[in-house]
Amino acid sequence: MPKITILLPTYQSGKYLSQTLNSIRRQTLKDFEILVIDDNSTDDTLSILHNSKDLNIRVMNGRGNGLADALNLGICNAKGEYIARIDADDIMTETRLEKQVNYLDSHKEVIVCGGWQQYFGNSSYLHAPPSEPQQCKANLIFRCDLCHSTVMLRKDIFIKNGLFYDENYAAEDFELWTRVLQFGEIANIAEVLGYYRFEGQNITLSKMKKLIEQNGQIASKTLKRTLSIDLTKEQAAYFTGWSNPFYEDNHFSDKNIRQQGFDDLKNLLLQIEKANEKIGAYDQEALCKALQAEWLRLRYRIGFYIPKIEFSKIQLCGEISKLQQILLKIHSVCANYPGLKRKIIKIYCIIKSKIERKE
Repeated sequence: MPKITILLPTYQSGKYLSQTLNSIRRQTLKDFEILVIDDNSTDDTLSILHNSKDLNIRVMNGRGNGLADALNLGICNAKGEYIARIDADDIMTETRLEKQVNYLDSHKEVIVCGGWQQYFGNSSYLHAPPSEPQQCKANLIFRCDLCHSTVMLRKDIFIKNGLFYDENYAAEDFELWTRVLQFGEIANIAEVLGYYRFEGQNITLSKMKKLIEQNGQIASKTLKRTLSIDLTKEQAAYFTGWSNPFYEDNHFSDKNIRQQGFDDLKNLLLQIEKANEKIGAYDQEALCKALQAEWLRLRYRIGFYIPKIEFSKIQLCGEISKLQQILLKIHSVCANYPGLKRKIIKIYCIIKSKIERKE
């Protein structure tokens, strides 16, 4: 039996599939099978798979019911102890499988292990979710802060507890991770394990609308389950994840109504903090960081960012100065675009050296 099943769903995936398979060929750990769930592709997807005879590939026919159903079929039919996800247009780093197996073998409490994901194509965004399980759990209240195409999971735990993707959710992965946390921990290896191809049209407008609506529903369900907090329909709509309703929804176009919304949001986030002090569902420090990041995102339009030590003294849900807003926005952008950070540091060093020469 292979140590790993690489779960690869395909549908009309011929354009980039060879690149994905080549990244699998280069893996330093070779003890794997590739389980392809193909939903009736009519391009050259199947011929590419059948011609890759050097790889241990099994192809199963999907039921034509979408990604969630294909992944559930794959989980049920995987032979490996671990299941590693990859999409048919993404790329693995050479040591991804080896590093994740080593991590899971030595961290029995972790049942899902992800990693950072570097975008390429029309974006240089770096999705770098936290490595610590406590921070992962807290962040997952509000957003899917986990790179789906980099995850490796323990098959037996998923099968035993019926942990399958729910086809009713556009963010089927986000909804699943919130349930997974009832049975074990989620962690990330703090380095790039995969490359995500972004061409600017990865998500349709209709799906984006559904993602925005359902993000708040998932957050509401999580808070009810973990902290017994009931959100109103209006409060659930705050946590869209993909947008900022306070500045993009016509309902908040009036500044007085927007301020009332901010006041309600602040009270709600502080209520979450106090409820956790009593129940202890989350690590308190990690929860406060996630609450603060969501407050800064919604109140000041700062990208979701866990502040470093220099900003840790900012009062939870407190008001901040214009200068602090600018600094936080710079730090947030640099964290997500490391190439930009290098350029800023280079410019800073050049200016500093010129000033020192004049002095």
